[in-house]
Amino acid sequence: MERRITIVGDSLGQWSDGFGLKTKLPSEYKVTDISVAGYTIEDWLQNKNRMNAIPTDLWIIELGTNDAMVYGTNGFEVRTKELISFLESSLSSKVILTTIPLTNMTSIRETIRINNQTIRQLKEKKTNVDYVEIESIFESYSGTIPLYPISDPIHPNQIGYELMGEAYRKKILGI
Repeated sequence: MERRITIVGDSLGQWSDGFGLKTKLPSEYKVTDISVAGYTIEDWLQNKNRMNAIPTDLWIIELGTNDAMVYGTNGFEVRTKELISFLESSLSSKVILTTIPLTNMTSIRETIRINNQTIRQLKEKKTNVDYVEIESIFESYSGTIPLYPISDPIHPNQIGYELMGEAYRKKILGI
């Protein structure tokens, strides 16, 4: 039985080639990545038709870095709930949110931390929503190679994308 997964994200999703999930998951999983660099939750709310056109069993929502830069914490929970409600309106769709990496951009780290806490709390309130804990994976990383290149404090290197993809794979497969 085919399981359809759609990634709705920003540049982290777009530049990662869907976190490698097309090759990480068994063949019965069909992964579609519609991530757009620079997009916020508000941008996706304004482009509902694009999401609505894709039959999906599982939505992976990887958004928040741009929201932190554009809106801070203002309205993050309201916009996230609106997006979840829209995606849940599809028959039997499940939503997985992502706590996002804090990045190496110090000016938005605390905002991201607060927004990630909002995501954790939303999971407790909504039964059809789960989340993948990317923040703590990045924060506990102890490898010798930094997860961010010096030239880009927001977008992780291939090791960071691999950590994210593996976390998604485990959540999807229930490992």
